Amino acid sequence: MKKYTSYSVLVIATTLILASCSTLDRSGNRTLLPYVENQKVGFIDSSLSTQIQPNFKFVPDANWPYHFSEGLAAINILGRVGYVNSSGKMTIEPQFDAASNFSERLALVKVNEHYGYIDHSGDFEIKPQFEEAHNFSSGLAAVKINKNGDWGYINNKGELVIEPQFMNAGDFNNNRARVQTYQHREWGYIDKQGEFVIEPAYPNAGDFSEGLAAVELEFKQFGYIDTLGRIAIESQFLKAEPFAEGKAAVAMPESSNNLDNYKYGYINRRGEFLVEPAYDKAFAFHNGVARVKLGNQFAYIDEHGRQIVEPIFDEAWDFKAGLGLVKTGNKYAYINKQGLFAIEPKN
Repeated sequence: MKKYTSYSVLVIATTLILASCSTLDRSGNRTLLPYVENQKVGFIDSSLSTQIQPNFKFVPDANWPYHFSEGLAAINILGRVGYVNSSGKMTIEPQFDAASNFSERLALVKVNEHYGYIDHSGDFEIKPQFEEAHNFSSGLAAVKINKNGDWGYINNKGELVIEPQFMNAGDFNNNRARVQTYQHREWGYIDKQGEFVIEPAYPNAGDFSEGLAAVELEFKQFGYIDTLGRIAIESQFLKAEPFAEGKAAVAMPESSNNLDNYKYGYINRRGEFLVEPAYDKAFAFHNGVARVKLGNQFAYIDEHGRQIVEPIFDEAWDFKAGLGLVKTGNKYAYINKQGLFAIEPKN
């Protein structure tokens, strides 16, 4: 079969999808994927079998594409967010101005301009009281109490365990969280006791992922450090993203005379290029596939940098369960790793 090059692409057989897809999420639950039909959202499984009929009016928001976490998915219903279970039942009625998916048994929600956290029953475990807040990660969540206040961290009881003191704060990964201090506005990394394990020294810094974090080092270029603060990959990149599946998207200048123009490629943990810089934007690998951008259009590449579908999509999202959600015009579709339509464009 030919790869996808026009809208006349054939739909791949369901049996081929089953052979290449993982059907369970990280929690061991069946993976359900959203689809759009007649401006309503339903859910399919990785075999393309409809599990939840398209009963929900499509109102794209920050949670789109909808996904299940801990058995529930946050869905926008006419401007209010509620939660639906894997049977399609609305178990937490739409009542929130904004809401995230569940993480560590709690979900971050917004009510009357303040953030709090609910449990699986929709009851508040931590009352709305924060000006800004993050999801829980490694038992802690970054919160900002007042508009002009500092960032600190709470536990799942809502107790402040790291006092507000930071200009900005990230999530815990690899038992490290990046925080920005007022002194020189530099970033460092703290442990779960709030103690600096990597002193503030970086003008810019990213979260740890797979044991490495991108930080701005010499000459306003990025390299990577390990969880002890040792340089693992020397500074050489204009942009640097977190590692995923052993690879990280990084940007290099197209010309040494003009650092404003750059292209993205992918490196391994030794800093060696696996995919040479050629893209205007590049995103993390998921399911062995990464979305990339050329001009204003999206494409996908495999782990060897081979383009599995041409850059023709207006929007694209990470692969999940062997399928990638794409948008062309006002229509949504799914493609597989062969670059073929699994579900043709619909709206």
